[in-house]
Amino acid sequence: MKEYRIDYDMFTTAEIVKIFAFFALIESTKKRSVSPSLLVEKYQEYRTILNNKSLEKKYDKMLFTNTKVSIYETIKQAKEKLNHAP
Repeated sequence: MKEYRIDYDMFTTAEIVKIFAFFALIESTKKRSVSPSLLVEKYQEYRTILNNKSLEKKYDKMLFTNTKVSIYETIKQAKEKLNHAP
């Protein structure tokens, strides 16, 4: 089990569940294809919850350390696929 150190006192239980679900979605991109539109949609929800650029960077680094998957790079690629879709 991976250890994610998030600032629990900053979020509601529902928000914590959404954060972990987002981490799981990002991590799942290592093993399977995930819809770019779903990734971007869930990323927007995640950003609304965090609402803090430095916290986003901290969590991206933490996730990358644990899983070798970057939120930033994953979302960047998803947006590129959406922008080049026919």
